[in-house]
Amino acid sequence: MGKIILVRHGESKLNTEGVYYGVLDPELTEKGKEQAEKTREILKNINYEKIYASDLRRAIDTAEIVNYKKLEILIDQELRELNFGIFEGHSYKELLDKYPEELKKSQSNWENYNYITGESVLELQKRAINFIEKKVDLDGTTVLVTHWGVINTILSHYFSNGLESYWKFSVENGGIVIIEFSEGYPILKGLNIGG
Repeated sequence: MGKIILVRHGESKLNTEGVYYGVLDPELTEKGKEQAEKTREILKNINYEKIYASDLRRAIDTAEIVNYKKLEILIDQELRELNFGIFEGHSYKELLDKYPEELKKSQSNWENYNYITGESVLELQKRAINFIEKKVDLDGTTVLVTHWGVINTILSHYFSNGLESYWKFSVENGGIVIIEFSEGYPILKGLNIGG
């Protein structure tokens, strides 16, 4: 039986500011580093063979902290957060003023809306699942240090065969999700551990 261990990065400086951000690249806060330390202690109970991280600083820094085995961290852009395009760095209130029509479109067609210069949640899901199918051995144990959107698209893919359950999971910063595979069949073994 293999496992995918999904770890959400620790709190970053932009998590505290209430803005849309995916590809912006803030550092971890002190709280985020503490969350990663806590996650590291939990991961010590798991014998993983590989660890991947998104190429964004908050994920790489988290991976460096949680990687108790000191394995090479494999950096991969496919594990990046959703690109919010023109929404990046703006609060909801700012978007109401600056892009009210685009904000409406993003809410009414959230699966397919691509933020004009970004990507849609559906595109993010295809990217994340493509990464797993190409690079993750489902008979082994692999840690993926990534982002809320990536984790939720993966969970939704395996547990609702699409995006139906995308908004039904809440993984906190530093939280761990465990998906176990038995003969290729996914089983949710843990959600938001430590987060």
